[in-house]
Amino acid sequence: MKKQLPILLLLLFLTACGPIKGDYRIIEKPALNRSPLQGRWVVTKIQTVTDDSVDLRPVIGSDAIFAPMGGIFNGQRIENPTYVIRKGKTDYLMKVGYNKTKDDVGIAGDNLFIIDIYQDDEKLFTVYREKDDVAYMDIYGNLLQLVKTKGSLDERQLKNLMEQADPHRTYYSRVPGK
Repeated sequence: MKKQLPILLLLLFLTACGPIKGDYRIIEKPALNRSPLQGRWVVTKIQTVTDDSVDLRPVIGSDAIFAPMGGIFNGQRIENPTYVIRKGKTDYLMKVGYNKTKDDVGIAGDNLFIIDIYQDDEKLFTVYREKDDVAYMDIYGNLLQLVKTKGSLDERQLKNLMEQADPHRTYYSRVPGK
């Protein structure tokens, strides 16, 4: 009887495992109808400087506009951007990226959303979003504080601004090639 019990249990489990026939569907990646930084932002100050080879004071007061079909930063046009979003610990991100603590940089939150903005598989910007209306953009290894001024723009407004903007890339999160 002792030998038959394990065999009986094995038969029970083996008969329970079988191919499942069902209706399978492939789930497609949803299309974003909204950018993670949707709206108009203004550069209010230089939060921290790690590379002083580029004077970023002229950028203060400039607009940063983000939408699913385009974006603008200080007159630089971004067409059909791709947004990659992840979440990270503020202290770790500041230590690795800038060799500073979050207190040195002046960021209060413990976590940040990291939003990488790409155009044609080329990374243009990294934005650290602290709150719904406060974010920090990395330009050449320096952090600029962005404050949200308008929730969204209609398609006509964005199209007009995109036509006026320069397609030449001037600003990057890190100097290309470094």
